[in-house]
Amino acid sequence: MKVYFMRHGEGMDDVENRYGGWGDLPLSDNGRKQVKDTIEKLKHLKIEKLLSSPLSRAFGTAEIIADGLGLQAEKWLYLKERNTYGLMCGERKEDIEKNYPELLQAYETGEWVPGSESVEDVIKRLRIMLKKIQKFQAGTVLAVTHGNWLKAFCKEFLGKELDKKDDCCILGIEVEEGDIEVILQDGISFKNSLD
Repeated sequence: MKVYFMRHGEGMDDVENRYGGWGDLPLSDNGRKQVKDTIEKLKHLKIEKLLSSPLSRAFGTAEIIADGLGLQAEKWLYLKERNTYGLMCGERKEDIEKNYPELLQAYETGEWVPGSESVEDVIKRLRIMLKKIQKFQAGTVLAVTHGNWLKAFCKEFLGKELDKKDDCCILGIEVEEGDIEVILQDGISFKNSLD
């Protein structure tokens, strides 16, 4: 089975200098253009099933792809962004700095931020996701997700640290009996492999 994980296009959280995570902001105009520019690449992958995080910037990406490829986009909770920001999700960064410096300090020092998702929790979610996705009756799946989700996936399942993850980047894997092989890297690159 082939699975292509794609990061959504630019979201309004980036434009408005907000914390993303589970903040539910839509795609920017530039983000919509980025997605439309990616459709030609996706046509060659012969996608049979299109899944997406339910967050607006990801599902908006999936809807544009669905229109371009003649598919139906399905919301799938397992693809939701890793919530590293907790209570800060969706908030303007300058407001947090001014009004909640303790939350910002916790985030910047790697401490738990109230409302955030631990590394252990996201890894459990990723393991469930990978088992479930392999049960789909489709040879090729496109899964629209998020940057920190991809970062956690690559570290856990590929033993690699992400160096670059552009908007609309694509990571293609082939999964066979639990073995994972990278078959496509577009707009994504890794640091040295973890030992």
